[in-house]
Amino acid sequence: MFRQATLSIALGYLLVSVSAFPHVPTSFVLVGDSTTANGYAFGGWGNGFCGSTNVTALTPSSLAPNTPCINTAKNGATTGSFVADGSWNKSIAFIQAEVAKGRRTLVTIQFGHNDMKIAPPESMGANITIMVNQIRALGAEPVLVTSLTRRTFFDNGTIQDLLGPWADETILISQQQQTHLLDLHAHSITYVEAIGPDAAHRLNRSPDDDTHLNENGTIVFGRMLADLMDESFPHQLPIIPNPGLT
Repeated sequence: MFRQATLSIALGYLLVSVSAFPHVPTSFVLVGDSTTANGYAFGGWGNGFCGSTNVTALTPSSLAPNTPCINTAKNGATTGSFVADGSWNKSIAFIQAEVAKGRRTLVTIQFGHNDMKIAPPESMGANITIMVNQIRALGAEPVLVTSLTRRTFFDNGTIQDLLGPWADETILISQQQQTHLLDLHAHSITYVEAIGPDAAHRLNRSPDDDTHLNENGTIVFGRMLADLMDESFPHQLPIIPNPGLT
C-alpha cells in the first residue's frame, strides 16, 4: 500500500511537472570557453546545465527530459580564436540543424576569461556583436552571459574581480543589440562571497585552480545559469525547478 501511494504521488508530480513545460519545442546551443565547456577536464558549468551521462560523473540536467542541449564551448577559446579555428562554424551547423527541426533555439555566448589576456574589452564586444547578428540571421535567439567569476579572494573575503570590464562589455553589447542577458558574473560573485573562500575553493577543479569547476561546482553554477535563464524567459522554457539548489 505504501509503495503504491508513493508511486502515485511520484507519478502525479511528474505529470504536473511535465504539463508545466511549454509546448514550443526548445533547444540550447552553448558557445564559450572552458568555463562553459562540458567535461571535468575542462571545468565549466555546461554539465550542470545540460546534464551529463558520463559513467564516472553522472550530473543531473537542469532541463526537461529530451531537451537538446549542445555544448560547443572550447577550452582556451577567445572570441577570435573560436572563429579562426572553425569552432564557430561547428556551432553554426548545430544551430542550423535545430532551427531546421522547427525548434526554438537559444544560443548562449560567454567569453572573457581568455579574451582579457590578449585584447581590450571592446575587441571582444565587436566579435560578440558579429556572433549575435549571425545567430539571428539563422533564426535563433542569442543569449549573452557574463563571465563566471574566478574564486580568488582578498584577505577581507571579497573577490579580486579582474573580469569586471569584460563582463561590463558583455552587458553593453546586450543593451546595444537588445538581447537577453544572464549576469552570471555578478550572481556568482555574490554567491562565492556569501559562502566564503573555504567553501568556494571546494568547488575548484583542483586545489589551486580558482577558475575551473569540479563536479559540485558545475552543479552549483549550472543550476545558477538555469535559474537566471528561467527568470529571463519566465514560464517559457523547459527548465526543471530545483528548490534545493535555487
